[in-house]
Amino acid sequence: MRLIHVVFLGLGLAACASDEESDTPPDDPVARATWYQDVAPILANHCMTCHQAGGIAPFSLTDYDSAVENSARMVHEIDRGAMPPFDAREEADCTPRFGWVDDPRLSTLEKDKLRMWIEDGHALGTVADIPAVPSTELSNISKTVTPTTPWVTSGTRDQFICFVLDPQATKLEWLTGLQVRPDNDLVVHHAVITELMPTNAQHDTVVAARGIGQPWDCSNEQQPGDFTVHVWTPGNQPMQTDGGIAVPVVAGAKLVMQIHYHPAGQANDPDATSIDLRYSTTWPQRMYFVTALGNAATAPQLLLGEGDLNGTPRFLIPAMAADHDEHMRITLPDGIGDDIRLFSANPHMHLIGTHISATIERPAARGSDPQNECLANGAWNFDWQRTYQYNAPLDKLPTIKGGDVIDIKCKWDNSLQNPFVQRMMNDAGLSAPIDVALGEQTTNEMCLEIFGLSLPAPAQPANATALTVEMPNMGGLPIR
Repeated sequence: MRLIHVVFLGLGLAACASDEESDTPPDDPVARATWYQDVAPILANHCMTCHQAGGIAPFSLTDYDSAVENSARMVHEIDRGAMPPFDAREEADCTPRFGWVDDPRLSTLEKDKLRMWIEDGHALGTVADIPAVPSTELSNISKTVTPTTPWVTSGTRDQFICFVLDPQATKLEWLTGLQVRPDNDLVVHHAVITELMPTNAQHDTVVAARGIGQPWDCSNEQQPGDFTVHVWTPGNQPMQTDGGIAVPVVAGAKLVMQIHYHPAGQANDPDATSIDLRYSTTWPQRMYFVTALGNAATAPQLLLGEGDLNGTPRFLIPAMAADHDEHMRITLPDGIGDDIRLFSANPHMHLIGTHISATIERPAARGSDPQNECLANGAWNFDWQRTYQYNAPLDKLPTIKGGDVIDIKCKWDNSLQNPFVQRMMNDAGLSAPIDVALGEQTTNEMCLEIFGLSLPAPAQPANATALTVEMPNMGGLPIR
């Protein structure tokens, strides 16, 4: 599995515009939208984090000339939902009850302003400062952990490299903020942070074999860890809370950082990406854990689908199938607790996935929760994975209990029309698409929903040094 859970989300940097004149005079009363007054602020808020010099986007949008040159392409990508990268969808058969925190999508008014600007001849407007892009820096940092040995990228293929980092927690710490700071943002594609407990049998073995801060190629193994703390992608704001809810970091735990490097020909380019951590001394009311549901290989959780033989469900995506789907239903076990709420949803598939949705079916309506509701729904893009946090108060989040059914549906395009199929073929040295089965490798596939859980925090003891925390047995898949 490449990417697994986390908790939060988000967007950094100021830019300046060109002073060149446009075809429309700055004070033209006909202009309904201008660069300085309308377009630059929209792009600063939604686009410039990636679309800037040295950013991960292929072109800049921080100045007037670049924005004019790319304006038609920009509006086309926004209209088709490809930009800004955010794959959550609201569709007739599955629209979540709540919106999402840090939803970067443009409003209808903002889209209209961009079209007006193009139609009016790219009016410049009255010269003004361009708003700063939202900061991606974490405030009040408690500790920063950094690899002792950088990784040096090479070649053109993506690389997955892990580091064991030691936060040096001597007692249970409550993590209320985390930010990944790439040392070389030309090659760092995304990062996954897991927590490895000292009670885990892997702990001493991994630390002894890998060392603290030393890189190793983990592309062909599961990332060590008991649960995932954070998934970071470029441009995201820090993971942070107000202290009422936090991630536990137990005494002696290590953090394992997996970085997806995209060398793109940047040979011999070193990187030592850091993680900023912020702890709170306030004992929280609630805490986070994660469970993963899906990836069913057999009945009864995997349902019979088109093409399954002899009435037996199987997870298999045939070569050249352009619209293949798999359908799973997972019943949550009894005894998982009475105060568990879903805080976030993190869908996970591999290269050739195109769509994933999850709904919940309760035995009956429960409090403010309807009997049935859509939990998450969206397109899928392997390069733009993220966690979606519900935009709702903690006491209004969707509840889950034993006996509830989580229904998950996934779609794939395993034809040559899917550029990710071509990418998989190139990476694996294949000459044609192949049948794809369930598995861990990028030539396999997954259909997984990883949910962030909001649970009551344990009562504060007199001595938190040896306090351990456990998530309830949700009947889900282990998070590694």
